[in-house]
Amino acid sequence: MTSDRIVLGTATIGTDSRDNAYRLLDAFVDLGGTTLDSAAVYSDWQPGETGRSENTIGDWLALRGNRDRIRIVTKGAHPPIGQASQSRLNPAAVRHDVEQSLRRLRTDRLDQWLFHKDDGVSPVADVVGALQDLQREGKILGFGSSNWTVARNAEALAIAGQTFTANQVLGNVFAPIMGTPGDPTTEVVDAPMFRQARDKAMTLYLFTSTAGGYFDRRAKGMPVARSFDNAACAAAAVKLEAIAAEEGIAPTVMSLAFLMSLGAFVRPVIGTNAIEHLRTQWRAHEVTLSPATVRRIAATTGMTDFLA
Repeated sequence: MTSDRIVLGTATIGTDSRDNAYRLLDAFVDLGGTTLDSAAVYSDWQPGETGRSENTIGDWLALRGNRDRIRIVTKGAHPPIGQASQSRLNPAAVRHDVEQSLRRLRTDRLDQWLFHKDDGVSPVADVVGALQDLQREGKILGFGSSNWTVARNAEALAIAGQTFTANQVLGNVFAPIMGTPGDPTTEVVDAPMFRQARDKAMTLYLFTSTAGGYFDRRAKGMPVARSFDNAACAAAAVKLEAIAAEEGIAPTVMSLAFLMSLGAFVRPVIGTNAIEHLRTQWRAHEVTLSPATVRRIAATTGMTDFLA
């Protein structure tokens, strides 16, 4: 059975080796996965190859001949790495990045292209107009945003013609109680953002969906990611682990199943280079949480407002 409900994030794919990347991608497809999330700047913060993620995926697609089997979500118009104040929200940069992604991915179209960052001031109509042009040319099938506020998304949604069909933000079971993300330009999902996606028929991609492997790290006695290293998350984790034990499933699997239970439009993005982690997290597809359990989980971390 194939599924697009869990998306494979590829921010670090290929950083160990192309062969390991191909094995991971093959395993994802074997499980039934269909959707890959990438970006023009993945993983330019590491020395060596630029555009490594898109290049790796493109090489794999060419080797396997399976482009029609895979849905590609990628992002662009991001400031150069190390130059966060330099905005690239303009039609020329948008076109450059779309066409660059097409070349790297060795494809003639992108299923979904997202603005990777927002500067908060560039005219939304100008850059949306550039994407409407690219869609008419058949180079992108849909477009949206990543790390945009509800207000800026609303500007795009008000534009006539084709407009945003997706939003990507940080989101996991701890979202309402986590600390400030390390990157101040990162948007964290909240109830208004969730409802905007639901009411406007936008796919909601949630990255850092396992909270940086929170439960696995906690079980091994390892430090958790700084954004989740607080008393509120620790107290909630104890309760969530107890609920997971009652359900007979791993807490990470339960947290992913919970996110998917919030609505068919929700897509957790999992980022791993380890096949065993991928297989474990994929098991969330097999879990159906009762409405009562969903309410208990939501109440534990302040997500009751996300429920219908």
